[in-house]
Amino acid sequence: MSISRPRYPDIKHMLLTESDENVLVAQDRPGGPLEVARGVEGGTARLFQPPTWLWSRAGDVGWWVRDGWEGSLLDGGALRLEEWRREGRLNVVKTGPHRVVYRVDLPRGSVYVKHFLVPGLRSKLRQWLRRGKGRNEGRRAAELAAIGVPTITPIALGEQRKRSLLLENFLITHAIEGMVPLEVFVESRLPSWPADRRAAVRQKLARALGALTARLHDAGFLHSDFHPGNLLVLIDADEQPRFAIIDLDALRSCRNVGWNAARDNLALLNHYFWTRSLRADRHRFLRAYFEARREPPRDPRRFARDVESATRAWAERLWRRWGRRCTGDNKYFYTMQHGRAWGVAARDVDPALLRTLLANPNAPLRDEKSITLKTSRTTDVADTTLEIAGRPTRVIYKRFNKKQWFDPFLTWFRPSRAWQAWQAGQHLSARAAPTPRNLVFIARLRPFRRDPLFWYLPHETYLVTLKDEHAVTLLDYTMNILPALDVDARRGAIDRLTRALAALLRLLHERSLSDRDLKSSNILLVGDPAVEEPRLSLIDLVGVRLNHPLPRHRRVQNLARLQVSLGDVAGRTRTDALRFLRAYLPWGLSPWNDWKSLWRDVAAAGDAKRTRNEQRGRKLT
Repeated sequence: MSISRPRYPDIKHMLLTESDENVLVAQDRPGGPLEVARGVEGGTARLFQPPTWLWSRAGDVGWWVRDGWEGSLLDGGALRLEEWRREGRLNVVKTGPHRVVYRVDLPRGSVYVKHFLVPGLRSKLRQWLRRGKGRNEGRRAAELAAIGVPTITPIALGEQRKRSLLLENFLITHAIEGMVPLEVFVESRLPSWPADRRAAVRQKLARALGALTARLHDAGFLHSDFHPGNLLVLIDADEQPRFAIIDLDALRSCRNVGWNAARDNLALLNHYFWTRSLRADRHRFLRAYFEARREPPRDPRRFARDVESATRAWAERLWRRWGRRCTGDNKYFYTMQHGRAWGVAARDVDPALLRTLLANPNAPLRDEKSITLKTSRTTDVADTTLEIAGRPTRVIYKRFNKKQWFDPFLTWFRPSRAWQAWQAGQHLSARAAPTPRNLVFIARLRPFRRDPLFWYLPHETYLVTLKDEHAVTLLDYTMNILPALDVDARRGAIDRLTRALAALLRLLHERSLSDRDLKSSNILLVGDPAVEEPRLSLIDLVGVRLNHPLPRHRRVQNLARLQVSLGDVAGRTRTDALRFLRAYLPWGLSPWNDWKSLWRDVAAAGDAKRTRNEQRGRKLT
């Protein structure tokens, strides 16, 4: 098998497209000038067949390789994957059922290898009807280069065919050195910069991203997977951001991107920044987007509101899908049944550990090394250590006991308390609300002889969550630590906690979540309470509910329950309660919020709660 310059191979083995638009982006070196090359046969431009590219075939896989790279990438016409793996050059960047991405460090420079898989009939049909994903990415790379948008540079394409039908395929591209995914930059690098530099770069990012998006839309491109993971960024010496677009198989071309299509595409991108950026930065993005479009919208204000509404609707659908991950087998969780017990666990929980817990779920509670935190008729809670992700990890292990003989029967109509807390924890995590991470849920049945009525229904249920280190409940802090501070320190601590609590509750309500048992004993103060923005986290999530849109009476109940819980805090005044309400409302004490009516309703609900507890002889916490 030899590699040579092609006299174009037989059409049976040619992996070509028929469109005159199909061109190839070639690049002399990483970072060098872009060159659009065309291969012509009978007047038709054909992708991956310019004169400077080489054709080879090994078995049922055909390869087009840019001149000068064949020796580095192929051995006897086959890709050198196993050789690179043995030499330690091969690093898996991303893996999944439909695609595996490798990074390979070669003497000539680093390259990325995308291996597109076809695990089922649907993916095979997709390849036959829409051409290979690797070929599509190469085609889109050329089209983006034509409008001046930086993107990937293909250096090889491999396609497997059987009986002329396309199956697995490969695309090899230059690594774009110095660039990182935008989400990595925003979440990991930017926060560590000084505040003034961070603010300036954040504003430049918003403007540059708006201009780039406008260029795409004016050229008739819509990215159906438009999120920061598919945008690479580099901050140059002048603090100006430079972008490159990847994952081009998701790029779609149309004659004209109307404002409705643009709105939905912007909502995809805005979904990420909606919870991680300021409204001012999103406004800068839209202004730059409008200025860069050839024809601005007739009503920019209405368009901006429509983008926010579309973002909210898209986010709700996405969050609900993420919230269902914890209910079955997927790449985040797995299920297991052992004897009379059934469980769900996060993927970093070893299956052997889950099997042990299913066999004897009470063992961690009775372990002499465990610290008992609570024992009551309804729940038993222990602080213990389990092997998570290959290392000993402190966890909170909780058993929900049967309160009444008919409790199992009620699971016909509503989930058990442990399952409600398990599901609520996933909803909170999906919406980026702070809460300890879910690890394991277990439900155990009883033998028929012990419970002939409800033996087939769950009796005891268990929940395991990650323990927040250096954390104390807000109740313990306000009752035991806060009173010991001097007057000035106490006043500062109350002000900081007031703002943090308002931000937490506003976050929950904006994301359609409520907690009917929102009290100081169910809120953790994590880390140093003296920092400017204390970290709060929610625990004991049985009372958390998801409602969209969130009714007013649930907001009032949550506010009243928290207000009652904080009623005995030393040094806290009615003025602090008003400051809390001002920070909670999106427009402060604006008449638009009808804050006086909300204040009166919360006060009435708080009085009713105190009266009920006095009548029942229950202590307020």
